[in-house]
Amino acid sequence: MTPILETLRFRLREFDQDDLDDLAAMVADEDQMRFYPRPKTRDEASAWIRRNLSLYEECGFGFWFIESLPTSGFLGYCGIRPLALEGASEIEIGWHTRKTSWNQGIATEAATAARNVAFRRFALSRLVAIIHPDHIASRRVAEKIGMREERTTTLDDHPAVIYATERA
Repeated sequence: MTPILETLRFRLREFDQDDLDDLAAMVADEDQMRFYPRPKTRDEASAWIRRNLSLYEECGFGFWFIESLPTSGFLGYCGIRPLALEGASEIEIGWHTRKTSWNQGIATEAATAARNVAFRRFALSRLVAIIHPDHIASRRVAEKIGMREERTTTLDDHPAVIYATERA
């Protein structure tokens, strides 16, 4: 559980397999997966954690566990990862918070922290976010952290808006 950074309310840290119950519960919930193609199984959640563990080794980053400082509870995940997007190599920034954390600014705070880590610690020059066109809350998070709508597209038969930001 390597810590990445702390804010006033939470810590971003690496996932480990002990986090499977929390992640699996979130990604299996239809309401919380409304803007994804479908809810995920426990096996898919486990594979997702394994993929991030590999990314930590390969890149030094991936998607991180958002851990409440007061309770040590799971608030969601946020981070950065390499992505092949329409034939181009990109670095995706993503966030997903538990519904008990919605409308509290957790996603914006986590995404801001992840963006800053990407640009400062990892010296990345560009980040993209892939957001369902109807996911207004997530689109607002992207805009609050300085991202701008770049284009709309279809990925795996699902509509998507690509947001982007570059290091200043």
